[in-house]
Amino acid sequence: MSRQSNQSFVAAIAAKYGKRLRRFLSVRMRNAADAPDLAQEVFLRLLRTDRHEAIRSPEAYLFTVASHVLHQHAVLQSTTPPVLDISEVVSELQSLTEDGPEAQAALQQRLEELERAIRRLPAKEASVLLLHRLSGYSIEEIGKELGIARITAAKYLAKALAHCRAHNDTGRDAP
Repeated sequence: MSRQSNQSFVAAIAAKYGKRLRRFLSVRMRNAADAPDLAQEVFLRLLRTDRHEAIRSPEAYLFTVASHVLHQHAVLQSTTPPVLDISEVVSELQSLTEDGPEAQAALQQRLEELERAIRRLPAKEASVLLLHRLSGYSIEEIGKELGIARITAAKYLAKALAHCRAHNDTGRDAP
């Protein structure tokens, strides 16, 4: 099997099914902007295929490979949740005020309490809270940024706010 033959096979599949493949990938991904990269990975895997002439249905084979690539991408994405560094946020907040020493000390104490409360939140809930309150993102923008549904972003925000309110009211975490 020649390399030229494999390239011709993949070029023919790309020309015939490329648009459908990109649509297939983008519909099934959290971040549709990753679809071209995953399509490229699918075609690279097809290039490494030996005996392409034995493939009875190139379309079925293409979408089977694409499903495997999607699955591997989803597994990789689930193991690396987006995280915002709380210490950077606290430093930014501290630089915003120029009150007297008493106000600075009280602010510092409240910030430390808030930081402890936020650190106890699950990563996605903390991210949603910080994006909403500090960066001014809407629920829709948060959903797009984190690759989650709008309703999920709203749920995470509600849980995070309830946690922080309970922590503020009692000085400890909510149950």
